[in-house]
Amino acid sequence: MRKFSIPGLSLLILLAILYQSCNKLDKADFRTLVSVQILPDDTVLVIGQSIQFRAIGTFLDSSKRDITEDINWFASPAGLLRMSEKGYANVLDTGDVYVVCGAMGLISGCIVKNTTPEGFEKELVLQDYYHDYVTSELADCGWTGSIANCDPGTVSADAQKKVVQRINYFRHLVGVQDKIFLNQTFNEKCQVAALMVKSNSTLNHYPDSATSSCWTRPGFDGCANSNLSMTEHTTSAITSYIKDEGLNNKNVSHRRLLLFTKARQMGHGSTDNSNAIWVLQGTTGTPAYSPEYIAYPPKGYVPATLVFPRWSFGLKDADFSDATVTMKDTSNQIVKCAVISRTDNGVGDNTIVWEPEEISTTGPGDVTYIVTIGNILVGSETKSYTYTVIIIQVSN
Repeated sequence: MRKFSIPGLSLLILLAILYQSCNKLDKADFRTLVSVQILPDDTVLVIGQSIQFRAIGTFLDSSKRDITEDINWFASPAGLLRMSEKGYANVLDTGDVYVVCGAMGLISGCIVKNTTPEGFEKELVLQDYYHDYVTSELADCGWTGSIANCDPGTVSADAQKKVVQRINYFRHLVGVQDKIFLNQTFNEKCQVAALMVKSNSTLNHYPDSATSSCWTRPGFDGCANSNLSMTEHTTSAITSYIKDEGLNNKNVSHRRLLLFTKARQMGHGSTDNSNAIWVLQGTTGTPAYSPEYIAYPPKGYVPATLVFPRWSFGLKDADFSDATVTMKDTSNQIVKCAVISRTDNGVGDNTIVWEPEEISTTGPGDVTYIVTIGNILVGSETKSYTYTVIIIQVSN
């Protein structure tokens, strides 16, 4: 999540908190207060909407208590959010607002982005991008292993957490169940698989025990059931799988398996430059919710940095043998599309893949494309789907 930035506050608000926080000691004894947490964190609200902020205090004895009504509340700049002395707020106008609560010189805060109903979905996509994608970047995975000793080692707990975060970010982006968790047995096999990829400098889902260095049965299992990379680790590998470039990846199988509607648990292993993500045998029955189809890039708003050359459309049990792909821009100009795969192999959701020519991802402003997938055979019925992709610009 993006963390609240103290420099973003005006000096006036800070002084007000420090001054007024001493005036509520008659309501609550804050002398043993050690920290304050505001809830919710950064959020997006619509004009006319109301929200109750909460303040949770942690005390010297490690106890926690709701101190919402006993703490000071402020919102800046004025005129965008009406804030009561008990943390209840009404949205008045569009713009970014700093909401702050404080007591005894301790403060906590968040950024509230006020928007119109029309802009709400876009702001949510941007918030998710900054909160869940950008914050999952990881330069060093903390790998402790060694090729020389055929030691698979481990990666840091933070690396495991961020891998899950990035997988679930992409799943949430396309609208599928985003509660993937890591299976420890899968993790251990993937860690050995990542070592084998690094040690042999090759991608092989079925490595030979006689010719592969650092071969083990758990490592073989990891290779056979995983997406593999020998150039990326942890979260950067996840994005590479979603991008799925290369002559051997025209059916975007890595993307399809990460976004598979029935996926529930996965596994992860990395070295400093290789990766394995267990994507098979971790499925469940029909999920409680899944979209009618899985498009990438998805319908609606999508960050420009995550729009890749290969577009795909997945539909359970669909036959794309005679399907057509049509793309238009907002001027009704046809975008040429080269269909490169019509996958129907039972691994992940059946998917059609195409590469549109000369699309714009750099703006200026939002860029919109209307996509129609026609002549899809599902059982004995022929179906067609039309959806709109809106590419939005993001800051680094």
